[in-house]
Amino acid sequence: MWEDELFDEIQKGDKVWYCGDENDDTVYGPAKAMMIGPMGWVCDKGDGQPIVVNEGANYLGHTPAEDREPDHFGHFMNTHGAD
Repeated sequence: MWEDELFDEIQKGDKVWYCGDENDDTVYGPAKAMMIGPMGWVCDKGDGQPIVVNEGANYLGHTPAEDREPDHFGHFMNTHGAD
């Protein structure tokens, strides 16, 4: 399972654990963090199936990857002009 439970520490490449989907709230699993968006982390569930993981809705935790890296561009795009 996951080791770290702080949403703000997710980086690209991390394994993010989520719960629920549109049809069944009991579904859960891992997905690979791809980029940060305005609604949360866009993750790949496998075979290119995306899921948005949001801290307040479906985030359970994450496991840092060995080849992880910060998403500087995503953070810039989603915070630029917010002042």
